[in-house]
Order: sequence, then C-alpha cells, then structure tokens
Amino acid sequence: MLRLWERRFLEKGLDSPRLSAQVLLAHVLGIDRLSMLLDSCDPVPANVLQTFEDLAWRRLQGEPVAYLVGSKEFYGLDFIVSSDVLIPRPETEGIIDLVRENFPADAALSVLDIGTGSGVLAITCAYFLRRSRVVALDVSRRALNVARVNAVRHGVVSRMLFVQADLAGACNLAGVDLVLANLPYVPESFRSAMSPEVIRYEPASALFAGVDGLNCYRALSGGLLNLKSGAILLCEIDSSQGEAMRKLFAPLARKVDVLPDVTGRDRLVAVVF
Repeated sequence: MLRLWERRFLEKGLDSPRLSAQVLLAHVLGIDRLSMLLDSCDPVPANVLQTFEDLAWRRLQGEPVAYLVGSKEFYGLDFIVSSDVLIPRPETEGIIDLVRENFPADAALSVLDIGTGSGVLAITCAYFLRRSRVVALDVSRRALNVARVNAVRHGVVSRMLFVQADLAGACNLAGVDLVLANLPYVPESFRSAMSPEVIRYEPASALFAGVDGLNCYRALSGGLLNLKSGAILLCEIDSSQGEAMRKLFAPLARKVDVLPDVTGRDRLVAVVF
C-alpha cells in the first residue's frame, strides 16, 4: 500500500510523497508512524483500507496531509489544524527557540501573540513558560476557535486570553514584555512559484502581504509605539526582507537583530524596544 501510493503521489508531483503515504496510513491505523513501519508486513483491515484510500485520493488532488489528518506537530506538541488556519512550518519553531534561550522557564511574562492562527506560538510559549500569561490575537474568529481548542488540549487555556482584532490596535501594550508575530509576509510576486497545494488549500490571507510582503509588519510597527522599554518583539520573515525590516523598526527600537535559520538565510527578527 505504501509503495503504491507513494508512486501515485510522486507521479502527480506532490510534496513529500513517501511521508504523505506513511502519515495517512499511520493515522487511519491509529498508531505512530514508527510502529507502523516496524510492523509493515502486517495485513491492513478492509475497513481501514477504505478509509485510507478515501484520504489518499483526496491527497492525490493536492489537499495537504495536515488538513486530511486534522493535526500537525509543532515543537514536539500536536496541534489541531483546519483549513481556517495556516499549517505550522518547522522554521517557525525558531521563535520558540529564541524565547527559551532568552527567558527562564519560571519567568512570569506578559506575552502577546499577534496573528495567532492555530495558536502554535502562543500555546507553546505558555506551555514552556508556566508562570506566564498569553494573549492570542487574530482577526479571524474561526482561527481563534481552533487556537482555543489547542489551548485546552495542552492544558494552558487558564493562562490565556483570546482576542479578535486586527494587529495590536485593540490591546493595552503598557505591561507587555514579549510580542510574538508570525504575520503574513509572502510577496505577491512569489505566488506563481509556490506549491499549488499551498495556493489552493491554505488561507491566502495568512500568506500574502502586498508587493514586498511587508504590509502587515508596516501596520504592526505603528501599533507598537507604546511598548515599555525593554519589551521584545520576535517575528518571522522571508529571507529577502531582513534589511527592510531592520530599516522599518530601527527608528522605534534600541536594537534590531536579523537572525538566520538553519540554512543560514535570514528568517527571524528580534527587536528590543
């Protein structure tokens, strides 16, 4: 089964054909992927086979695996996802790395996550900073509903507040210590070169932000003027935007650092106000 569908996915030109087949089959079997591969000679029950093939045919049309199985791992935690939110990317985990490198686990911070989506940044931050309180903000009510479910799932909902608003305008920033922002940053000109399954299935409003991809960060910069001295903003960008982000935030901040991802390309921006 795995070989058959891997070949079909490959012939269709889908992303990660082998991983797609493995994740879908493990999901319908109700076991983890490693256990499935170790028991790869076991027969597959007929009812499971039908369920798997139904999902596999949808995958063949380009529907992302995360939406098919309804979840995606982020920083070792499993998050519910739907077509109302962007699928979490591994590179976004770098923001959590920076949080954990710069703050002790017992830090009692006031954190604001702007554009929370499925809540991966807000919830993961609350999960590792057990004394901190986190506000998760998003313009989409449906996205906030997904984030709230994930907060319950990971036992942090009592220390979180969910706010429907555009950027930071609806929040009192006077006491905020840390702002997280993984806002839309893809330039419109990149659209034609992107994976068709991303374009067809993931929410465009969570991806694109104008000609240079910085419309949302420009709007955000004007909403952070009241942050207290010492507050930190951590955000994700495209590798082409490092210098533009430095120029955007330099007049507002004491320090702006553009940091690379594991491939050495600009990916994160840390702003100290």
